[in-house]
Amino acid sequence: MIDLNLPHRVRLPDDASRLAPAIVMVHGWLGNENSMWVFENALPPGALAVSMRAPFAVDNGYGWMLPGATGRRDGSDAESFNAGLAALREFVAALPSAYSVDPEKVVLVGFSQGAAISLALLLSEPSMAAATAVLSGFLPPPARHWAMPGRLSGKSIFVAHGTADRDVPHAAAVLTRDALTQTGAGITYREYVVGHKMTAQGMRDLQAWLAATL
Repeated sequence: MIDLNLPHRVRLPDDASRLAPAIVMVHGWLGNENSMWVFENALPPGALAVSMRAPFAVDNGYGWMLPGATGRRDGSDAESFNAGLAALREFVAALPSAYSVDPEKVVLVGFSQGAAISLALLLSEPSMAAATAVLSGFLPPPARHWAMPGRLSGKSIFVAHGTADRDVPHAAAVLTRDALTQTGAGITYREYVVGHKMTAQGMRDLQAWLAATL
């Protein structure tokens, strides 16, 4: 067992005798390692679930990317984007050595900014995860050049977004979906009449996607 680079909260699977699939939950802006556990009921019971704290302390929470010159927290601040991405990469890469995790069955589930950095990780290094759920998220501009034809062949991506989202506009989800189409990933796209959150139907759709993916 090794120590992981970020403070985290973990739910171990009931059967510790075998390698388990892992669901890595990545919180959004001003969240922490406890924020993503609202999704716990959607997670398969046999999977290890873990949520970590982003590396940048901001106000009363944490973030993966700091505001750039325009005030946007979308990766336009290159230094924090690269540092946040490196921190997530280090955490996910070390997970199988810290817990009994099957490295071939790692799924990232991110919300908002956490979805953006999760998607950036998958695009930058496709071997890091088998699938990614992009919940109320977006494709960070610095990661768009990685969305090349065939890059995510064999991967599965779930994109869910609210049509009334004012924090991350609905147009960002459409752009994300369209950019990912050429990568060869299997994309499940869902939208809901809601703001910057998941609906009850969205949670059921996420649960069904995770069950099918794992």
